[in-house]
Amino acid sequence: MNWNAVAAWGEVAGAVAVVVSLLYLSAQIRHGNRVAKAAAQESLANSFRAITQQMAGDLEVYRIFQRGVEDFDSLEGDDRGRFFHLAFQFGKIFESAHYHHERGLLDDGTWDGWSTALGHYVHAPGWRKYWALRSDLYSPEFRAFVATVPKPDRRASAGTVPRVIPDAED
Repeated sequence: MNWNAVAAWGEVAGAVAVVVSLLYLSAQIRHGNRVAKAAAQESLANSFRAITQQMAGDLEVYRIFQRGVEDFDSLEGDDRGRFFHLAFQFGKIFESAHYHHERGLLDDGTWDGWSTALGHYVHAPGWRKYWALRSDLYSPEFRAFVATVPKPDRRASAGTVPRVIPDAED
């Protein structure tokens, strides 16, 4: 028996095992990344659902948020305070979406929807006043991004959505 040949075959088998292990590890990492992306997207959707359900379920909360977004100066006292809390939650959800996108956990197509939705709010007159007072509560990266968000052609927050009249041909 040639022990050198046995040792050589042992090294080949060991190398093959290492390659197979690396391929398996690579597949597991890719799977883990897909799971992390899905979890990030689901977490954002759940956060957004929670705040919009709160607004949809309580007319007073909805009115305060919409008045604040569109006409900040019309809010006084407790209503202004409630708006600050709602706006903070709302802004933090978008900040999280931005954070996830910048780290590759939110794909470009999904991020397009988030950033377009953000544009409808950051260009609202009341939101701009809120942002001037509270933008320091957000990360420098998010603040820099918000400064670049284009104004939509037909800006509308939930309370100012224009009435759509279908064409007679439809």
